[in-house]
Amino acid sequence: MLQLNGFSIEIAGGSLTVLKSKIAPTDVKETRRSLGDDWFTMYHEGHLYSLAKNSNASGGLGETELLVLSDHLGLRFVKAMLDQAMRGVFEAYDPVRDRPFTFLARNVDLVALAAENLESKPRLLSKFEIRPKYELEAKVVEFRPGELELMLALNLTTRWICNASVDELIEENIPVRGMHLIRRNREPGQRSLVGTFDRMEGDNALLQDAYDGQDKIAASQVRIEGSKEVFATSLRRLLGNRYTSFMHSVDNEYGKLCGGLGFDGELRKMQGFLAKKSPIQLHGGVEVSVGRRVQLTNQPGYKTTVELPQSKYCFDRSRTKLHPYVWDGLARFGPFDRGSFPTRSPRILLVTPDSASGKVSQALKKFRDGFGSSQSSMYDGFLDTFHLSSAPFFPLSVKLDGVQRSDVGKAYRKAIEDKLARDDDFDAAFNILLDDHANLPDSHNPYLVAKSILLSHGIPVQEARVSTLTANEYSLQHTFRNVATALYAKMGGVPWTVDHGETVDDELVVGIGNAELSGSRFEKRQRHIGITTVFRGDGNYLLSNLSKECRYEDYPDVLRESTIAVLREVKQRNNWLPGQTVRIVFHAFKPLKNVEIADIIASSVKEVGSEQTIEFAFLNVSLDHSFTLLDMAQRGITKKNQTKGIYVPRRGMTVQVGRYTRLVTSIGPHMVKRANLALPRPLLIHLHKQSTYRDLSYLSEQVLNFTTLSWRSTLPSEKPVTILYSSLIADLLGRLKSVDDWSPAVLNTKLRNSKWFL
Repeated sequence: MLQLNGFSIEIAGGSLTVLKSKIAPTDVKETRRSLGDDWFTMYHEGHLYSLAKNSNASGGLGETELLVLSDHLGLRFVKAMLDQAMRGVFEAYDPVRDRPFTFLARNVDLVALAAENLESKPRLLSKFEIRPKYELEAKVVEFRPGELELMLALNLTTRWICNASVDELIEENIPVRGMHLIRRNREPGQRSLVGTFDRMEGDNALLQDAYDGQDKIAASQVRIEGSKEVFATSLRRLLGNRYTSFMHSVDNEYGKLCGGLGFDGELRKMQGFLAKKSPIQLHGGVEVSVGRRVQLTNQPGYKTTVELPQSKYCFDRSRTKLHPYVWDGLARFGPFDRGSFPTRSPRILLVTPDSASGKVSQALKKFRDGFGSSQSSMYDGFLDTFHLSSAPFFPLSVKLDGVQRSDVGKAYRKAIEDKLARDDDFDAAFNILLDDHANLPDSHNPYLVAKSILLSHGIPVQEARVSTLTANEYSLQHTFRNVATALYAKMGGVPWTVDHGETVDDELVVGIGNAELSGSRFEKRQRHIGITTVFRGDGNYLLSNLSKECRYEDYPDVLRESTIAVLREVKQRNNWLPGQTVRIVFHAFKPLKNVEIADIIASSVKEVGSEQTIEFAFLNVSLDHSFTLLDMAQRGITKKNQTKGIYVPRRGMTVQVGRYTRLVTSIGPHMVKRANLALPRPLLIHLHKQSTYRDLSYLSEQVLNFTTLSWRSTLPSEKPVTILYSSLIADLLGRLKSVDDWSPAVLNTKLRNSKWFL
């Protein structure tokens, strides 16, 4: 039995009379200010809807409008009122946020629970808290066509809080320089984030970066902003060698709270609390009551929930070599482009710290040639699996003896530059790191420094840590499967596609993303690069494109230019003929605020495809939404006395939550890695109204198929590659920005067809 993470809402009353006024978006804030607290307002599609809160209200705007509370506009108005009413329902709590209404648990702290069995607790440990964070948001849903209703969704996450003063942290020798400071008491309208800590001067904290040129603030007014990074830095120093086991206890407490059983318990408690508070009085005499949990059921004539067929991996162009499991298919058939991959004997540069070169060479020989008779044939080697003739390694030892941590990146840079000056004819490179160096700051991190130099020479890079390569042979075989797949793809190979029926002459799936290149949270966030990744309908990766760097206000024009250029290139490459039917499906994860990306894409498609019959679909594909699914019949998977995946729905379940909106589960119970994880969130797929192709069943199945196409691993990913690849590119672009002499220009030339970002 499938359930959503919320409760049905019953509305007493059939209609409501409001005022409706046409207002530009830029005038909404000022209009609301002028109306004051006597009016409740909702802005929707260019109009401001107003309702007097009391009989003394004056100064209303617009003409009267009757809202029927069972249709879309009426339900949206009730939703807005209910969201605002949550502050009164939870009057005992100070909200963290009003929309959606968010508050923290007062008597539950995961750090304190994990510390109950800890002997000799450090004094400052009590100043670190992880508190449950509850978020309530009303949602208009449509589980069957024309049957609109309102539900109240509950989300449960955590807030990480550091209450220790800067002085206390310094006394414990915790390196606080560079950590962000936030205000202890924030006034309305005031920023919480103050700046980045530099050092103490008397009673003041001096700032490295800050808003408005502020260079110091009284230390008593601020505290360190809580984050996982701050906790890791601080608790490692406080707990020493007990840190790892302690954080495992924290993870277990988190799993008890946010896993299937824990979340179900929180839903039950919230339902009981809200039932006692019902009916809830809203403005205009409207009353709402919180009912039972939302059940998802199919009815005769219409299916709200559908289980999609599982993807089949494809290993040849004729679609005759298919297999349900990717590695078994690779081992049996070889890669999809087995007969056309041009580099049969790739030359691979092996960059290794001198202290580990022997162990690394032994491990990578097994990576290339397989494990022989020492293990069962779980991994047959890079050469045999991908049908290569040879893959000679060219070792480059980086001398690190006596090198300071801050200079490790320089040592890698010098060694690689000297090598490439003599010989730069490499098809790929391995860059091996000591564990101690993997988390150095980006500007001198050997991972990023080496990647920037090698990418600049058109050489894709595969990284690995020494500890990974020296693990036991059983673990290594699974690791090598993923490494081999990623390395082959980075060299331009196609490990596999999916068995996806083609119903038009040509079908493209295009991922639209962007990278924000601000170097600091305190700079104006206005430098952007558009990221476009292009695939065939079966998931075969074609190319990626980066737009020129631009200001925020110029981004729409730059995105349009970039999209037109990419589509024209694909049109020429695929030889679109006049009258040919072409389908183009666009996936966007999180469009920039106030940028109508769908409008830009629609006009670009029209301009490029004027001679063709274009079917066009624009999808927002997101994990950032209010819905979670629970399968109350799923009792989990038990291994080694641990049960994981309780209440996790099967992979491939789709649920209609709106006429053009679906939820799709991409992580099933067998894919949940540990018992102490939260319930996985489904993908939310929303079809834009401008789309001319609207088969959401087909599009949902395609999105699910694209989660199996990540060549970063042999397992499906949580996101489709259209979204995943753009986010990987964006993350690396943001980090590489910190490295001296880095330029992304090569990514649009030598590496355009490479999956360099895997």
